[in-house]
Amino acid sequence: MMKRSLFPVLFPACIALLAACSPTPSDRIAKNMPVYQQLPKEQQVKVARGELEKGMSPEAVLLAWGEPEQKMAGWSNGKNTERWIYTRSGTGWSLGLGGGGFRGRDSGVGTGVGVTMPLGGRPPISYNVLFENGKVVSWEAVKGF
Repeated sequence: MMKRSLFPVLFPACIALLAACSPTPSDRIAKNMPVYQQLPKEQQVKVARGELEKGMSPEAVLLAWGEPEQKMAGWSNGKNTERWIYTRSGTGWSLGLGGGGFRGRDSGVGTGVGVTMPLGGRPPISYNVLFENGKVVSWEAVKGF
């Protein structure tokens, strides 16, 4: 009996599943349309592109960039501050194909899709967004190790 490869079926399914795990600004806007419609028109354009601008509210930043990995509250120059930290790990895609067998009649071939941290690859990047009294005052990208 001839065995068929599952690769043509599993590979597209895995890609679709992984893509569904990464919401885009348009996904977040669709789920929070009333919040988006309350933003000034100029900010709506920026949010839809995944961009920030000074004066944005935390709600606008959530629509543009999503939920941060960390939030840190503080106090500076008589103002309440909050720093949101977004981290991109520098991961990459890998595809694998392997084979194996046993003595005798049985043998097999396998496929896989995975996410890897490349050795010597891109370092993590942290994006910090600083709010003062509930409005964006600055943001920056910081490269890791």
